[in-house]
Amino acid sequence: MKKFFFVLALAAGLPLTTACTKSVQRAERDVQRAHDQAVNNIERKQEELQDTKRDAEDRIARKEERLQDTARQETERIRKEERALDDAVRADARRHETSETTRRTETTAPDVIPTVP
Repeated sequence: MKKFFFVLALAAGLPLTTACTKSVQRAERDVQRAHDQAVNNIERKQEELQDTKRDAEDRIARKEERLQDTARQETERIRKEERALDDAVRADARRHETSETTRRTETTAPDVIPTVP
């Protein structure tokens, strides 16, 4: 009789053991799925971060190019203004030179020798 109860207990416990095994397997699958999902999320976030870094680097490069272009344009504008100023100074010097020569010519009496009749 003891053997009968023992076999009966084993027979009754077998489905419980099978159910526990299935439950453990399901939990293991859930843990693995959660792990895989976490890895995928981390990789996606890393890719997004790299994209953001590239975009930021591109924006910075474009701003640096615009800054260099502006510096070049302003340098050229200053050179043109300096040339215009130099030209104006030279023209003014020429005008003064010409007017001084004209004044000297006008103020100096021509060498006239009076004729005696």
